[in-house]
Amino acid sequence: MPEMRVHLYFVGLTLVGMMLFLSPLGELWELVFQNETYSHIVLIPAMSLVLLAIRRKRIMREDAVGGKPAAGLAICGGGLCLYGAAVLLKEQLGRQTFLSHDVPNDYLSLCMTAAVAWIIGSFIAAYGTSVFRKARFELLLLVFTIPIPVFLLDAIVALLQHASAEAAAVVFNLSGFPYHRNGLVFEFSNVAVHVAEQCSGIRSSLALFILSVVTGHLFLRSMSRQVVLACAVFPITVIKNALRIMTMTLLANQVDSRFLTDHWIHRSGGIPFFAVALMLFIPMVWALRKSERWLRPTRRHVP
Repeated sequence: MPEMRVHLYFVGLTLVGMMLFLSPLGELWELVFQNETYSHIVLIPAMSLVLLAIRRKRIMREDAVGGKPAAGLAICGGGLCLYGAAVLLKEQLGRQTFLSHDVPNDYLSLCMTAAVAWIIGSFIAAYGTSVFRKARFELLLLVFTIPIPVFLLDAIVALLQHASAEAAAVVFNLSGFPYHRNGLVFEFSNVAVHVAEQCSGIRSSLALFILSVVTGHLFLRSMSRQVVLACAVFPITVIKNALRIMTMTLLANQVDSRFLTDHWIHRSGGIPFFAVALMLFIPMVWALRKSERWLRPTRRHVP
């Protein structure tokens, strides 16, 4: 294992970075608790540390540790330049409206990109590029602490919103209930439902996507299957959204219209339906893992 001074060097650089980025980190912390879309961010550093701790013996081999101060500090410097640009452009970037909330999203995107660059640069400066290559997944996982730019978030939400409406139409047709559809609006005998942006399931989609990336890294060997698992998040989310829309709509139409307004299934129904998504996700992981065993070439003994 590397000497204690190497660890202290990395911790010291990390603490310096936390001091430099204290202001945007504080703004991000407030945003996490004000807007559920960003709630996953607080868990990412913990996940990164846990994975590093699990693999520390394989990563921190004595013969592989060799700091690259010049390369690492150059990356840190690049991060500082990006942070400086974010501060200078803060007024121009302004605040963006996302799901009816005004947030400094794009400013924080630049700041957190700079902060992640600082952490990676500090790691390379302390431990070297060889160790970084072994720990790159755990460190690059910190990319998920960067808020997605609003223009990209809006595009993802719109895609999920319209795909969920199409899937809901299929489910309604299968259920046999008569309805009239006008774009994103479904009209039933007693209620009319608009598939709004909040129905996109963007929060659960982000959580499931991060889960797919970590699960693929831990349990799948081939990159192609890891990509398939990550891409499967989209149809799984759409199916989950369609089932939720159908459930709330039919309950509101047949039982009580409050199921679409102030019922708990409308406010907090994402949790049980996220469990539905996991019920689709877990068999996908099992099937992909099983396929790797089926296709694994058998070794022939050569005398």
